[in-house]
Amino acid sequence: MLTTQENPSPNVQPKLVKKDVSNGSNGSDAWWANGAFVIVVHLISAVSLITYTPPTKTLWLTLILFQLGTFGHRTYTARFPFRLALALVGTLAFQGSIKWWVLRHRLHHRFTDTDHDPYSAAKGFWFSHMGWIFKRPYYPRLKFIDASDLNADPVVVFQHKHYVLLAFTTGLILPTCIAALWGDALGGFLYAGLLGRVIIWHCTFCINSFAHWTGDQLYSNEVSARGNLLLAIMTNGEGYHNFHHEFPKDYRNGYGLFDYDPSKWLIWLFHTCTNQIPFVYRVPDNEVRKARSNMKLLEAQRERGECDWGIDPKTLPTMSYEEFQEKVKNEGKQWLLIDEFVLNVETFKPSHPGGSKILEAYYGKDSTRAFHGGLNIHTKAAKTMMNMFRVARIEKREPES
Repeated sequence: MLTTQENPSPNVQPKLVKKDVSNGSNGSDAWWANGAFVIVVHLISAVSLITYTPPTKTLWLTLILFQLGTFGHRTYTARFPFRLALALVGTLAFQGSIKWWVLRHRLHHRFTDTDHDPYSAAKGFWFSHMGWIFKRPYYPRLKFIDASDLNADPVVVFQHKHYVLLAFTTGLILPTCIAALWGDALGGFLYAGLLGRVIIWHCTFCINSFAHWTGDQLYSNEVSARGNLLLAIMTNGEGYHNFHHEFPKDYRNGYGLFDYDPSKWLIWLFHTCTNQIPFVYRVPDNEVRKARSNMKLLEAQRERGECDWGIDPKTLPTMSYEEFQEKVKNEGKQWLLIDEFVLNVETFKPSHPGGSKILEAYYGKDSTRAFHGGLNIHTKAAKTMMNMFRVARIEKREPES
């Protein structure tokens, strides 16, 4: 089991407590300890950027630990040594224990964009990005989320129990000690430690906010989740968020072979080349194709609805064939007849690909046969454009002999 970069909790580990709602609390209490911790880390990081310049080695260390802290997923089965290593790496992000994160993530998927979504995009960009950090957790629907698999996993239980110690060790003490090897313990603490956590937080906060605000919806539009290449680059693949919400059990976020998703590539590599990941879940390609087809159909219907298809044939006035001929002969109407519809081609005549003389030759005549292959096999576009020139319908008449 892995942590993932979506929906992080920057706080030091809170307890999973079912809140008593008998007093009418709506969970709006400020979470002062959590908010203060986040603000202090941001302030120290900002001051460090302005006042302290670390050596290049420390910057590389910051980048490496940032990358390690953003890897993650939960939709495969891993061997014990690999799960243990990933549990330790997951603490680098300061995003809460596996157990705490996964339960909230499951809640987020089950109640996306509702009041029960811990970081609902429906509550505004600021709230979904980091405003939720300053609200004391209140999840009345948490009791409906299955935690049996988490409680049965010794790695998850161990990491949850010792999360605070592990997080401070890997996220702050470890980078400080590594950078001390080249004489920059302070830089290791400020940059690879604190600043690195801030960068991870905001990259992953963007999954809660930007990935529910802008981007493509290639697989579903039932919730606000979207896909975004820039976010995928920032979060090692999690930016393809629309796919993740539609197929949350799939180990991939970027469905396409070349979609930027290093997490997917790393999982595939360990699955294919080692025995550390014996199983990965992939949604059947047929189901993905159906989802994409449905979205293309919806988009086509939307675009079709925005087009002008001409006057509804049922609302057109009617006239006899003789009356049609009379108006052309006596009133100079530039009308012709196709499929029992009277067409006014006056404005179209200069643009007719075959020239205006062909149209003029059929004024006052039934040109149905000519239009449908007698003179030319017209394209579908020509047939739909023809409908734009309808001005009347011909009353039912006896077919010509």
